[in-house]
Amino acid sequence: MNPWWPIFVMLGCAWVLPLAGMKRDQMPWFFFVGIGCLWTVLFLFTRRLYDLGTGLLRRIGWTAMAEWRERMKPHILNPVRLALLIMGMSSFLFAPM
Repeated sequence: MNPWWPIFVMLGCAWVLPLAGMKRDQMPWFFFVGIGCLWTVLFLFTRRLYDLGTGLLRRIGWTAMAEWRERMKPHILNPVRLALLIMGMSSFLFAPM
C-alpha cells in the first residue's frame, strides 16, 4: 500500500481543526467560501503546479531533487489531490453553519 495515503488524508481531515477555531471566532461566511475556492483551484491544477515546481528545480540546478520528484509523482499526486478535495469541501461545509 502507498504510505502517502494515510498521511495526506489525515492532514486533509486535520484542516477541520483550524476551521472550527475560525468558526468559533465568528469569521464571516465568505471567508470560508474563499478558502474553499482556493483549495478547489489548487485541486484542479495540482499536476501543473507539481510539474512547474519540478521544472523550477531543474532550472536552478537541483536535478537530483527534480528526478526524485519525478519518481515520486505517481505515488504522491493522488493522495495530495484527495487531501485538497477534503480541505475544500470541509471549508465549504463550514460556510453556512
